[in-house]
Amino acid sequence: MLDFNVVIPRVCDLLPDWEAGAYSPLTNTMYFPLRNVCAQMIAEGPESTSIYAINWRPEIAPGTDQVGAVWAISAETGETAWVHEQRAATMSLVTTGGGLVFGGDVNGRFRAFDQETGDVLWEVNLGSSVSGFPITYAVDGRQYVAVSTGTQRFVNLTPELNPSQGNNLFVFALPE
Repeated sequence: MLDFNVVIPRVCDLLPDWEAGAYSPLTNTMYFPLRNVCAQMIAEGPESTSIYAINWRPEIAPGTDQVGAVWAISAETGETAWVHEQRAATMSLVTTGGGLVFGGDVNGRFRAFDQETGDVLWEVNLGSSVSGFPITYAVDGRQYVAVSTGTQRFVNLTPELNPSQGNNLFVFALPE
């Protein structure tokens, strides 16, 4: 029988909070958005209607004030090729055949990174949290990248960041 008064210890030093990553065959590298986030967890009572019956409170992992990061990890060796750290939590990524990694954060920044170096090649502020998974597609030989915004997650960890809550779909054409 579960004891619903037991506090589950902080889940932090075990695993970082990783969203879905992206793989590039050009570099044989996996790219992961990482959030340096822990959680205080407690089981909810037997009357809970929550799917997991767990109440959790996120917090920034000890030893850092950077909530978000993008990690490039060699699929062959497991070694880290580069890391881009930032204050805002990062969400999902997509890679392109043109050597780019696109990804956004909860502060509304949407970026294009160089797959090999991690350099930020392009950035735009979309105004609200980048919450959807970016995709790329082509029409008549022109490549596009699309991403949605709106669902705020982890913004309570960075109160100085104040993105709007607007839901939008943004589509960008890549240079020819």
